Order: sequence, then C-alpha cells, then structure tokens
Amino acid sequence: MRRGFKAWCENTAAEYRSALGLGQDDRLDPESLAAHLDVRVWRPEDVPELPETSLQQLTIHDPESWSAVTLQIGDTSLSIVNSAHPETRQRSSLTHELAHLILDHGPGRIDLSPAGHLLLNSFEKEQEDEADWLSATLLVPRAGLQTAYRSIRAPRSLANHFGVSLDMLNWRLRMTGVTKQMRRAFSRPRKL
Repeated sequence: MRRGFKAWCENTAAEYRSALGLGQDDRLDPESLAAHLDVRVWRPEDVPELPETSLQQLTIHDPESWSAVTLQIGDTSLSIVNSAHPETRQRSSLTHELAHLILDHGPGRIDLSPAGHLLLNSFEKEQEDEADWLSATLLVPRAGLQTAYRSIRAPRSLANHFGVSLDMLNWRLRMTGVTKQMRRAFSRPRKL
C-alpha cells in the first residue's frame, strides 16, 4: 500500500466516527454510515420485480458467489448486500462497498453475457486491498481496539463488541500490533 495510507485510514475512520457521534471504541453501524454518505442500502429481497428464480439463485443456490455490489443509478448510489450471509459478514461487505466510495474508486467494468448474466470483467487488486483496509479500520479502529482491549481481552468478546467476525478481529489485532503492545503494557510492573 502507498506510503501513509494506513495512517490516513485511521484518521478518516476517526473523522467519520466523529461525524456519526461515535467514540473510537463504539460499534459502527454501516447502515448509518451509508445514510451519512447518502447511499441507499438494499437486500436482494428489496429489488423490485426481481424474479423469484433469481432471488433463489442469489440467496439459496449460490449465495457464496457474491457479497455485495454498489450501483450508480443517475445521482443515486445503491449498495445491495447479500442477506444470506451472517450479520457480521453483511456489515463487513457493506462497509467494504462504502470504503470504495470514500476512496473514490472508479466502478469496475460489467458486461452482459449472451445468456443475460452480468459478468464483472475488471478487478483491481490495489483498490480491493485499499477498500479491505479502510473498511476494517472503520469497523475496528486501532485507537478503539486499544481502549476496548483494556477491559475486554477475550477475542470473541472483542469481536462481539465491534460487531465483526472473529477472523476480522484477529486480523486487526495482528495488523495493528495491539495484542503485542497491550501484552507488554500489562506485563510491566505497576509503580505505586
């Protein structure tokens, strides 16, 4: 990632949390962030006139083929999130889509197959990595993780506190170095 990007993400997460009236260790509601960004959020069930066979394909037969997508329709941004996924994954997927918008990433190219299927024909790894990092930082900022870790040390409890999966929480603990930092702080003898 480009130099300074991770620090920029921490600062940006703090700014958005402040705008939403949240502290660094509060749980972020991605739908509130979407409303703040003027992004409409739907689930497949909300799509008007979506054929039942398509709904079943997206949510029952092949729900692992997609997580979320953001469309630009005129002046409106619309994120559609896979309702078949666990709540923590839906929160992460929506925040990832919002991160793309915050980062002003251009849309991917989508083509229509001869059978009428939408095909994503471009995928920029750097943009995906940036959106992954920013979305994780929005959900679990380093400063908030440090604060919460002081009273909640069990990873599963921390994950529940932030409303993220255990995998994401553990990844943030590793990537931010908070676990090592806090272990050192707790192992030092206290001065009286």
